Amino acid sequence: MSEKNAQQNAVLELWELLLRYRWRFVLPAFAVMLGVLSMSMLLPRKYKSEAMFERRTDMVLTEMTAKGATGNFQDPRSSLVEEIAGHRAADELLRQIQPRLHARGMLTTELDRQVLRSKLVRNTIVHWDIASGALDRVRIEFVSSDPEVAKLVVNGLVENYIKRSQDAMEHRLLESANFFRREVDSNRKDIDSLETKLLEFEINNGDLLPESANGVQERLGTRETELQDIIAQRDAAEVRAQSLSKVIAQTPATIPEKITAPNPELTRLNHKLRELNDQMTQYADVLKMKDKHPDMITLRSRITELRTVVDQTDKTIVMQERHQVNPKLAELELQLTRTQADQEAMTRQIEVVNGQVKQMAAKTDSMFPVRSDYRKLTREIAQAQRQLSFWEDNLRRVEMALTAESGNRGIQLDFVKPGAIAARPVSPNVAQVLMATLGLGLLAGSLGVFFAHRTDESFVSGSELAQTFNLQLLGSVSELIGRQHRKMRRIRNMIVYPANAALMAAALFAMATTLYLDLEKPDTLASIKAKASWVFQLPSAQASEPTDPELQQQQPE
Repeated sequence: MSEKNAQQNAVLELWELLLRYRWRFVLPAFAVMLGVLSMSMLLPRKYKSEAMFERRTDMVLTEMTAKGATGNFQDPRSSLVEEIAGHRAADELLRQIQPRLHARGMLTTELDRQVLRSKLVRNTIVHWDIASGALDRVRIEFVSSDPEVAKLVVNGLVENYIKRSQDAMEHRLLESANFFRREVDSNRKDIDSLETKLLEFEINNGDLLPESANGVQERLGTRETELQDIIAQRDAAEVRAQSLSKVIAQTPATIPEKITAPNPELTRLNHKLRELNDQMTQYADVLKMKDKHPDMITLRSRITELRTVVDQTDKTIVMQERHQVNPKLAELELQLTRTQADQEAMTRQIEVVNGQVKQMAAKTDSMFPVRSDYRKLTREIAQAQRQLSFWEDNLRRVEMALTAESGNRGIQLDFVKPGAIAARPVSPNVAQVLMATLGLGLLAGSLGVFFAHRTDESFVSGSELAQTFNLQLLGSVSELIGRQHRKMRRIRNMIVYPANAALMAAALFAMATTLYLDLEKPDTLASIKAKASWVFQLPSAQASEPTDPELQQQQPE
């Protein structure tokens, strides 16, 4: 509570101090505020002019320039400020507007020209309202003390940039097209030369190339397989000849030949067996003998014995025996002769194939260098073809871009909003001036109160006097004011002071209103001045009018 009371006491003391030295506060504050407003009326006015243009890129051209060389010809935004308002752009603009500025009396010396050039480079501001791949909307601002100059600057900068950009774009595209066309022709010549060299290389080393269907490596493998088969066949023929030689050695040169004839004993026994069978039939059919009859048993026994003898008797007998040449021996000798002939033929074929294999093996020693050179040639051709495709693609893109640019369908630069003459200035600012006026006025009043309080050596109250001289305060006598004095004080407090305050407030309000109209509504202020001048000029005009009716009739209507 003590801190709060102290704060309240401090506020009360400040309020009492302000009331005591109110005119020491009001007069300096009024003087400073009036001075600030008056100086603001005299400050130079700055006028801002804006111009806006759009940079549109056709979607076809955007797709074309998405990759490839033409993308390098698009100006980056980092250099756009230099292109629009750099030193070169400022020099070009000055050459164009110098006659008009010279006629207005603004460029009379070289120093004026250098100052204006420096302002052009330093005070021109470039803003991007829209920044995308298909559309860029750029706003140019320039502030000058002359609105006509501001308008000339922004419009001239934009028009020069548009013309310069279109010319530069067309020039760069033409140069790029010529460059890419030369590169395409050069790469085609290189490819033709490399293909001719590759064809000669294939003709001279066709059997050593990896893609050859009749390559030396494939033929070498085939010959080696064939050699192994022939060697196996020769070894088999040699084994077969050796086995035939062994068989011929064991085969006799002649073989015995026997002449046979039917055995007459077998014929006799068969005749006797038939007689016994006939007798057996007679005993059984004619004589009706039973099987148990002794004659039947005896006869059956003789038949059985005779059959046994017939079975054991040879059917043929050797009538004569002689020796003849063995035909198998001749056949074996013929097979041996054929086998030996095949073996000799295979041996000769082995020698021939072995020679071919050796030649091919010797030739394969140079296969890897040949294949290396061949791959090198093919890589060079592939690289040249890729390079040709790259240059052809860039040439196609540049030609399409050039066609689109020539037809005004490529990068379009449209002057959307030309700069106009500014009706009101942008500097000084009304709000800033009023804030500065109020702040400086309060500061001046506060300083007046402070110095008045510091230089005032009078005592305000009896307690202060008693505390200063260390005396006891017994009582105080109020101020003795007479009737006339009280009347004057009442008039001063009720009429003079309010009138002074009202006049000061009216003066400040009039100055602030004039400043506001001058900065924010100059047209209104100009019309008010015109009406006021017409009102003031009207009495003088009436006083100067001739009174003679004849002279009045001679004046034009």
